[in-house]
Amino acid sequence: MKTYQLNILGLCTALLLLTACEKDGSGREALAEGRVTFNLPASTDVVASPLVIKTKSVVSIEIKAALQGGVSSDEHYVGFATDTTKIADYRAKYGNSALLLPTTNYLFYKSTAAIAAGASLSEPAILNLGFQTSLKKFTTYVLPLVISSVDGVMQDPKTRRVVYYVFNTGDGRYVEHTGFTPTATATSTSGANVASRAIDANISGTYWASATTSALPQSLTIDYIRDVTFTGLDYYLPTAITTASGGFTTSAKIETSSNGTVWADKGTFAVDANNPDKLQTINLPAPATARFVRFTILSATPYVAGTMTYSVGFVGGILLLN
Repeated sequence: MKTYQLNILGLCTALLLLTACEKDGSGREALAEGRVTFNLPASTDVVASPLVIKTKSVVSIEIKAALQGGVSSDEHYVGFATDTTKIADYRAKYGNSALLLPTTNYLFYKSTAAIAAGASLSEPAILNLGFQTSLKKFTTYVLPLVISSVDGVMQDPKTRRVVYYVFNTGDGRYVEHTGFTPTATATSTSGANVASRAIDANISGTYWASATTSALPQSLTIDYIRDVTFTGLDYYLPTAITTASGGFTTSAKIETSSNGTVWADKGTFAVDANNPDKLQTINLPAPATARFVRFTILSATPYVAGTMTYSVGFVGGILLLN
């Protein structure tokens, strides 16, 4: 009798465990491939939006999935991903001038979204865009996105739907040097750190340094070869300048000239580039048009090298703002 009761108890326990397992996911409704798609009209494969590239900021894009053919009694999980190989298909269909959005400009903050039981629309997945100032102005960038998985099951790359997220940039942050090469001179130079290093492509590695034997103020003059119009500038310190070394510019003056002889004072500005970007943005009171720009370091914190202390000015890069 006891044995019979134990067998009944074991059978009931097994049934309870089986029911629990089914509720825990193994019995989730299986969705046919293609039943989960983007929450967009079936005829839509492009989502376009403007992208401001004059400032660095995080732009969040929300992406949702939709369950076709009615709601489900179970919760489902949808995974989104990029498929950069599809840029060729976009160009063939919409034009060869489009560029693939660089990987440095986007990151999935949340790539998986849940469709709740009894719902047909998912919560949003989130794609973050950033470092926009590195993008080209008046350019079309494309990022092909796909639903890569549903409930952990990979979707067929050959048949899954592709949606192209298209970003059209406006004017750039900086005045471009297309078609001409600026030159630079300085009032003094320290070793190999000549004036041209302040305007090369490496804005934080190479730099101009004034002579350790010459007291501040010291000036860097840039010849843009032709008249350029700008609203201010980004001044970069080199990464070699640390809190321990000192040498941080604290005050600077900006002047402009059309001929390199007669100069117009555009203002004296407080500078604090002791930040992770080693950057100070200086906005002029009004836009200026000139061929020459003179950047004069008026004051800086003492620069320490070994047991010696110097009065030195550093410029890792100067970029004119549109």
